[in-house]
Amino acid sequence: MSVSNPNKIDAAAANDEELVLLITDHLRWDQYKVAHLQMLQDKLNTYIRYIDRKVYLNDFPGKEFNSFIIEVQFLHQYDTGFVKMIGLVKDELDKRKIRIRYSVNG
Repeated sequence: MSVSNPNKIDAAAANDEELVLLITDHLRWDQYKVAHLQMLQDKLNTYIRYIDRKVYLNDFPGKEFNSFIIEVQFLHQYDTGFVKMIGLVKDELDKRKIRIRYSVNG
């Protein structure tokens, strides 16, 4: 699974108070930047719905979390458009106790 499969959660892990969700992004940015950003937005929206609708209870029965992290791991250096996109939704994510972390692992 990856960013190119927008309706799936790539991976999830939990500790006592926090749920960490992983998005893996193997795509390059050089040719299709707008399409790539749209894929990331679609994938993030899937993760936010997973949290908002408490679908995670199917995977972690009876578990309530105080906070959530969506970790995006890029194979290639991310585009500044991604950082701007995250900045635009930060306040809304903060209300939901969702943080987004991202790194390059290429």
